[in-house]
Amino acid sequence: MVEEHGKMLVHFYKSFLRVGITNISWQLLSDPLNYDVDIVHIHFDLLSSIIAGLRYVKRRRKPLIVTWHGDWVENYGSIIRRIGVYLSNKYIVGRLLSRAEVIVTPSRYYIEESKFLKKYKKKVVEIPNGVDLEAFNISHSKHECRKILGLNNAEKIVLFLSTLYPLKGPQILLKAIPEIIKEHKNTLFVFAGGGYVEKYKKLSEKIRVQNYVKFTGYVFDDLKPYYYKAADIFVLPSTEVEVFPLVLLEASASGLPMVVSDLNTFKSIIEDGYNGIVTKRGGSRSLADAIIYLLENEDTCRKMGERSREKARDYSWDKIAEKYEEIYEDVISYLMSDAT
Repeated sequence: MVEEHGKMLVHFYKSFLRVGITNISWQLLSDPLNYDVDIVHIHFDLLSSIIAGLRYVKRRRKPLIVTWHGDWVENYGSIIRRIGVYLSNKYIVGRLLSRAEVIVTPSRYYIEESKFLKKYKKKVVEIPNGVDLEAFNISHSKHECRKILGLNNAEKIVLFLSTLYPLKGPQILLKAIPEIIKEHKNTLFVFAGGGYVEKYKKLSEKIRVQNYVKFTGYVFDDLKPYYYKAADIFVLPSTEVEVFPLVLLEASASGLPMVVSDLNTFKSIIEDGYNGIVTKRGGSRSLADAIIYLLENEDTCRKMGERSREKARDYSWDKIAEKYEEIYEDVISYLMSDAT
């Protein structure tokens, strides 16, 4: 399928098979070779697109740019996933990074956290993720959004919007709830996202907070702005290294104060006490104290939200696109001068 966007033609390739989280497309492997491009840009995410990009670079001898969204972690998921990630890390990652002219990371703090990037730090540059500011500037009021989502009975809403995996820390937030509701009983904790939903429902029942939580399951993109607008506080208590979660940009664009764990990479967007509060990683008590503070200090909560929205302007897609355009031009200019 081909779509036209202004002067650009965008080719999409359908997959015929899905293995775990990887979509496989024969067209993606073969069809791009029919077109002549100046630069190959691979986002380190899906294995099939990485293989297709490397194949094109080798056949056509074109410069390669890689955006590194984070290491593939081997220690969770099914045995098939673990084996696949182990083999990919061993045989593909080195080839990809060594071939790249430029490696882009959304957060400079991640260079030292990564298992792979330190070796290539001389060609790593920082370009953060971007956000569509208008998509999160919806006209509906907070009350209207709550009504649409069926959340209109709570006085305050604390939102966790991400995949419900242990590394994202939903269990930390659940364990913080008993302390919070001692003082703020009319607070609803919304866990929006797919993942291990049933596991965390059972945990909420075990610690007897099920009446204060709502699990929505997977949230489609068109509903995300409503959840952000309906909320008062956004929480992401991740327990392991992350690069630059898009949800932090989305929460910022929605004008929410954020409570996060003390991961170094979160410093890219969260300033403790300015647009959010940084808490001790894995500490449910620390998380509870931060949320209670914001619930009890509405003026501070409001000011942090305003600063979040202001800071989000630095991450508009227009500004991010300009940074990528500069890299493309620099790579092409360098290769042309080298050829002469």
